[in-house]
Amino acid sequence: MRRIAVLVGALGLISTMAASSFAGPAAAHPPDDPFDDTIFAPIRTNGVKIGLEKVTDGLTAPVKAVVAPGHPGRLFAIDQDGQLVSVDLASGRQAVVLDVSDRLIPLGVGGPNTFDERGFLGTAFHPDFASNGLLYTYTSERVTAAPTFPSTLPPGTAANHQNVVAEWRVPNPGDPGAAVDPASRRELIRIDWPQFNHNGGDITFGPDGLLYIPTGDGGGADDQNVGHNAGNAQNPTVPLGKVLRIDVDARDSANGQYGVPADNIWRGMPGLVGEIFALGFRNPWRLSFDRQSGRLYVADVGQNDLEEISIVVNGGNYGWNLKEGALFFNPNGTQPGFASREPSRPTPPGLQDPIAQYDTHHEGHAVIGGFVYQGRRVPQLRGRYVFGEFSRLSGTGAPGSNYGRILYLSHDRHGMAQVTEARGFPEAAARLGLIDPNRPPAAFPQTLSVLGIAEDARGELYVTGNVTGVPFGTTGVMLRITAR
Repeated sequence: MRRIAVLVGALGLISTMAASSFAGPAAAHPPDDPFDDTIFAPIRTNGVKIGLEKVTDGLTAPVKAVVAPGHPGRLFAIDQDGQLVSVDLASGRQAVVLDVSDRLIPLGVGGPNTFDERGFLGTAFHPDFASNGLLYTYTSERVTAAPTFPSTLPPGTAANHQNVVAEWRVPNPGDPGAAVDPASRRELIRIDWPQFNHNGGDITFGPDGLLYIPTGDGGGADDQNVGHNAGNAQNPTVPLGKVLRIDVDARDSANGQYGVPADNIWRGMPGLVGEIFALGFRNPWRLSFDRQSGRLYVADVGQNDLEEISIVVNGGNYGWNLKEGALFFNPNGTQPGFASREPSRPTPPGLQDPIAQYDTHHEGHAVIGGFVYQGRRVPQLRGRYVFGEFSRLSGTGAPGSNYGRILYLSHDRHGMAQVTEARGFPEAAARLGLIDPNRPPAAFPQTLSVLGIAEDARGELYVTGNVTGVPFGTTGVMLRITAR
């Protein structure tokens, strides 16, 4: 979920403040980032102690798991390589209910067993699933049809892939292991994607019954490169770098496959994308509604300096690429961009700052959005937003990407919530045998690559991830967060 230079190729990056503790050749951060050694928002480490229980294993790269109405004892795991897996939370038994692997772009941006951000990225069950059997998917597919919106790419330039939202039907929604009817597929949205990364894709229904679709800026560092023009995230004429909102039960869109809600702020404006609910995102990786307040939380992966958590409102502009977190962003010409306390270019008023942020590289490499905890197993976390970090260190080789963390928001810190690390995650991962013995000692204890946070029908939380950080193999797990 980082820029290409960070996660593809020579990916053995390690924070400069930890490099001296790494046993083996240390790889410093890019020397051309003048703010790389600046710590803007450190994570507090003396948080609530948690434990883990293994629910199921043998998955590949579960990027999240979601609830289906009518099945409170199950979560449906979204495996990045193409399968939707029904998991019994009591027994761990699995049943594949949908396989879209044959629709996906081939994964592994550097070849087999390498990192990728594409794939099967999101599922949402219709609020009336128990009666109508409808569910929706977000997938990275081959370029096979015209896009729903005009492409951001120059004429004659092929898209890397297309991200597609589709509807499916389960003939017998009362059966938790019933398979989706493959002939029921109905395509709603297809978007050309310039590069392989920054896909977003965590679709979900809100309390209003509408489908929310987060999209990244299309890849390319700094929201620049081919297919980005002056930047996609700030451009309301394109669907990239946004949270879209549609009505799956209506048919008044331009392609006649869904409805555009009447209160979407750009609805009906010529040349603008009326499906936009909010804009200014880089790679919104996981979103959720607080089941008590109804607030929409979105985690947005940073570029070089800050990971951020925001509460998203209709018509809000969340700053990218004019800002990174609460700071200003300098695209820095042909060099890597960086966050700065002073603007480098004109910035309009009214941009929404995040409610919390933490440092990229020093503290992690990609924020993993979570939920406001409403469960009972860990009472100290009740009412707090609990989320994850992909990996404090990152790479395809040593030191690897199995250094994920579990985080939560605590008290306000200078007008923002403090990000705090939950203790006990590394020890619990070790007890479950998720530590890779082939990894050399590093500055931080091993855990696993955290790919998603899930919430069950009772408000309890789960971690989904794997040991490798790539969409290959069988090290994927679903773990229940417990008190310790």
